[in-house]
Amino acid sequence: MKFLLRFALWATLVFVPAWFVHPGYERALGTFAARLASPSGTELEITDLELFFPFDLGVFAALVLASSWADWRKRAIMLALGLPPLVVLEVIILAVGLVLLMNSADQEAAGRFVTGLVRIGGLVGATGAWLLLLGREKLSLTTRAWLGG
Repeated sequence: MKFLLRFALWATLVFVPAWFVHPGYERALGTFAARLASPSGTELEITDLELFFPFDLGVFAALVLASSWADWRKRAIMLALGLPPLVVLEVIILAVGLVLLMNSADQEAAGRFVTGLVRIGGLVGATGAWLLLLGREKLSLTTRAWLGG
């Protein structure tokens, strides 16, 4: 229970900077993903994006910062190790989504799928990265340590 309270506090704190940077971050991410997704010799223009990036990065940061069983140095290292691959994951998710939208015969179904992919992909990546880097220490079935500290 203490972990969940710490997570809620950190998530609230990291939400504020994420809110301020998200418009520019999404534009930059969209521009880069559009370059990757555009067919050779063409250019995609992204006019409006409604993503949940970089809030998933904030979720990862909050999970790491709330992990009190690791000292502050280890948490800082885990943030430095985890954030860059999550940014790459966001670019991949967005580029794949754009390719699917461009090449789908059923735009409505593709739109729903891409919306789900964008909304869930980053959060799954953030949670997975945390589990890989820090969470497994407390969620181990063998030690029966379940976020008690």
